[in-house]
This record gives sequence, structure tokens and C-alpha cells, in this order.
Amino acid sequence: MEYVNFDDALMPPDPFAGDPNDPASFLEPDDDGPAGPVSEEERLMLQEDLANIRRFRTLLEPRGVRGISMLCEDCDELHYYDWPIITANITTMLNGDTVPVHEPGADPDPDFYVSWEYCAGYADAVDWMNRGRRGHNPRFGH
Repeated sequence: MEYVNFDDALMPPDPFAGDPNDPASFLEPDDDGPAGPVSEEERLMLQEDLANIRRFRTLLEPRGVRGISMLCEDCDELHYYDWPIITANITTMLNGDTVPVHEPGADPDPDFYVSWEYCAGYADAVDWMNRGRRGHNPRFGH
């Protein structure tokens, strides 16, 4: 499978939308989701994350990287997020909505996903290479 479109606009409508007997209404509130609009500080952080994700994707997707891997604090396992999913999740949070649950990709290949730290380091290295040396560094004799 080369590419899967995870655009939420293509998802089927919620069959319980507007139903007062929606089974989800009996569940406890989700403490992991946003409780309404995000604060200005959270908004700035999310906007920065979104800009970073777009930069990471621009740099890494042509090299075969499909997305980001993150360690889940709940199950202590790596989860794999394709670029469109992580972008949609951050955009959803910016809009003050609850991030929908996405099923994991069918047997994702971990070799095609990298950590946030790897992405940030790669982007920093590209930026440094584009700017050239930053000047004399006596520590390295340059």
C-alpha cells in the first residue's frame, strides 16, 4: 500500500449524531482530550508543532519517511502516525475539538517512521548546512 488518505472529511458520518441515547454519552469524560478551546500559550505551542511537522514532512518524506513514531505513555508501546494524521490531529486541537481515535495502520513498518527528536535534529542539520559554518570554534580548531 503506497498511500492512504486519512482525511476526516472522507469518514462516514457519526451514526449516533444527535441521538440522545448515544452509547458514548454514558462514558466518562476523556481527560486526555482538550476541555474546550486551547489557551493562548497552548495555541502558540500547537502552531509551532504544526509548522515543525510541515517542515519535517518537506524534508523527510522525499527520503521515504512516512511519519513519526511516539512512545505511548498508556501502553508503553510505539505508535506510528503518518504525516496526514499527525497534521490533522494538531489542526483538530487548534480548533478546540477532540482528536478522533485513529486505528493504527495495518502492520506499519517501523523502518519508515522516526522520532520527533530525529526530525528536529535532521531539520537543524539541514538548516546548519544551508547557512554554512557559524564561525570560528576554538574547541574544534575551525
